[in-house]
Amino acid sequence: MAQVEKENTFTHKYHNINLLWASLFIEELVRHGINDFCIAPGSRSTPLTLAAAKHPNAKTHVHFDERGLGFFALGLSQASAKPVVVIVTSGTAVANLYPAVIEAKQSHVPLIIISADRPPELIDCTANQAIDQHKIFADYPVFFCQIPSPTTSIKSNFLLTTIDQGLFQQQMKLGPIHFNIAFTEPFYPHNETIDFKAYLSSLKGWDTHQSPFTIYHHANSAAQNRSLSSNVFPENQKIDLNAQKILVVVGRIKDKKQALAIEQFCIRFNLILFSDIQSQLQGSSHNINGYDLLLENENFKQLVQQTDLILQFSDHLISKRLNQLISSSTATIWEISEHTQRLDPSHCVGQRFVAYPSCFVQQVTNNKSIDSNWFNKVTRYKSALATITNEYVTGEQMSEINCATYMLNQSTNNIVLANSMAIRLADMFAQTKAHIYSNRGASGIDGLVATAIGIAKNKKTSTSLVIGDTSFLYDLNSLTLLTQLQQPFVIVLLNNDGGGIFNLLPVPESEKQVFYQLPHGLTFKNTCAQFSINYQQPTTFSEFKTHYQDALITKDNKTTLIEVCVSNQLTATQLQAIKEQLQHAII
Repeated sequence: MAQVEKENTFTHKYHNINLLWASLFIEELVRHGINDFCIAPGSRSTPLTLAAAKHPNAKTHVHFDERGLGFFALGLSQASAKPVVVIVTSGTAVANLYPAVIEAKQSHVPLIIISADRPPELIDCTANQAIDQHKIFADYPVFFCQIPSPTTSIKSNFLLTTIDQGLFQQQMKLGPIHFNIAFTEPFYPHNETIDFKAYLSSLKGWDTHQSPFTIYHHANSAAQNRSLSSNVFPENQKIDLNAQKILVVVGRIKDKKQALAIEQFCIRFNLILFSDIQSQLQGSSHNINGYDLLLENENFKQLVQQTDLILQFSDHLISKRLNQLISSSTATIWEISEHTQRLDPSHCVGQRFVAYPSCFVQQVTNNKSIDSNWFNKVTRYKSALATITNEYVTGEQMSEINCATYMLNQSTNNIVLANSMAIRLADMFAQTKAHIYSNRGASGIDGLVATAIGIAKNKKTSTSLVIGDTSFLYDLNSLTLLTQLQQPFVIVLLNNDGGGIFNLLPVPESEKQVFYQLPHGLTFKNTCAQFSINYQQPTTFSEFKTHYQDALITKDNKTTLIEVCVSNQLTATQLQAIKEQLQHAII
């Protein structure tokens, strides 16, 4: 009986070899469950663009600005916890992705960069739009491959196994990967197609099913460690804390389930908890809110320094004072993170556990009794701080402090915190249950609008961005991405006319304005009109609260920008007053 030929899941007919290789590339990525493809216009990347545009399971996102596109993809990936593809053409288009690639590496975000390149014969000979793209991002990608010009003399298997290897390396070490493909002309379809059936025969049936070509299995892969604690520690091995005064510090945690595991651990053992704004635990009733400010009080600081064990979960703590306390502490310091690189800027970690928090806390025991007297003394400061800060958080005079704190504490959806002043104020004052997103890997001020829009597009619920005026100016191009959103998006713009954060730093007064703050004298009403954004500029705190609540439920789903215009010196003056009260407070 004649064997029935299986129906193809991947077509054999293409206009040229470039379009075939590009289609193989996109198909293999989709088979790995990757669906988001962010594309910037360009000619040499046309084969990749067309392949993504035509694939039924590929969701495409387009932006003309490669720098913004990279950060938009970063936001999509942060929100979805899945890899996102960025496709760009050759030349400086690739270079514009560098800041997003750096942030992806530092923040363990799985971006997949696919750049079109000139073939070798057009490099270093003044050919148009030709630069050296080989390893252009240096060691920031966790995997790089230079893909040669498509040709039938190279088996298609090579392309698929290379993609699979890159994705496996990304699973093992979350971060960006980069494929640089040297396309020769032609890039566009012609009238006739070529049947590549014979060329694809080496794929051993890949074109008749829907699975990746190579499937990797590894007991210690990041994906499996999320669910298998036994792969991290032997089943019966217990980790003895062996301490009476224990301080738990929680840095950036992306997964809410992991954060809740830490919270329950602290409640079970009655441990002091200092949770960073990025921890997803700042709104926990067990957290000592405002520890950054409390560390200005010498009595509180000395009390905390009595700890004999510091357990730090994850990295990138906002509070400089907390970092200094950890650095100078005589206590034993343990750090717990699923990532393998060193997370120890103070070089003081005694034991490093490479594990998910939920896995670690399952193995913990303590053969000593917690010092409840010390615990109660530390927690007593929490209510005392609220008494001092209340007038600044609730007072009718509009400020960066009360506006940022109000929106954080009111929202339970998604909030994106820009760098510089916004995230520091949130860390000092908020007690939020919102899901917090940030770009604190490299802590740059570039691409923050794009990242926030990427997060909002994935989450499909109301999302707020708190951003300063300089950061906002830096990413105005990305406002064009707002047309892709179908839900309320709120921008709270803290406009202190330049880099107000430099008022908190020991910058020489004579050079501060000209070389650091760069006051611009701008407000953004006309910008909002240009991009069809609802605009509000409240003059009182009550007005701000009303505008913010209205913006979250706007029926036209338009973006609302609420511009908080304050004196450049106001926040610095308020913080100084709070610190002085804390320094002299007897609690």
